[in-house]
Amino acid sequence: MESIFVATETVPKRPISLGRQLNFAAGASMSMCNALLDAHGLTLPQWVVLSVLWAQDGLTVGAIAEYTGNNLPATSRILDRMVEKSLLRREEDAQDRRTVRIMLCPAGDRLRPLARFHEQVNDALMAGFTPQETSQLLALLDRVEQNARAVIRSETSDESNGGNRTA
Repeated sequence: MESIFVATETVPKRPISLGRQLNFAAGASMSMCNALLDAHGLTLPQWVVLSVLWAQDGLTVGAIAEYTGNNLPATSRILDRMVEKSLLRREEDAQDRRTVRIMLCPAGDRLRPLARFHEQVNDALMAGFTPQETSQLLALLDRVEQNARAVIRSETSDESNGGNRTA
């Protein structure tokens, strides 16, 4: 027997919130990407790692973390899963044994046709946008990111000054 949920509560109107809108848009975009990549056995974070290694194989974990925007522990976990799937391997650097390089395995290299996946995603997300609107949106999002980073730098600076704000 099928049950039907009937809402008995009135949900409050959502406030105008850029953070909420960005969060929902990012979540929907990531879900779309993961659905498209699932047929290839990949997640979006794994595709991002592959995309940088297709451009330059043999990067360090730190360089991959910087490219992906993830912290080192999160990057290491992503890489661990990719090594388990035989997409990548860790290799000791020939000049510095303390350094580990991340190398593509044949299975990871075979996925190279996905290198332009981001263009498919951009086309889907920007459907109906004019080139000018697309350019403007990307510029505005860049400004939002820079503003957020400026606040983080300011807060970090305030903490290092003993919590005293400098005017």
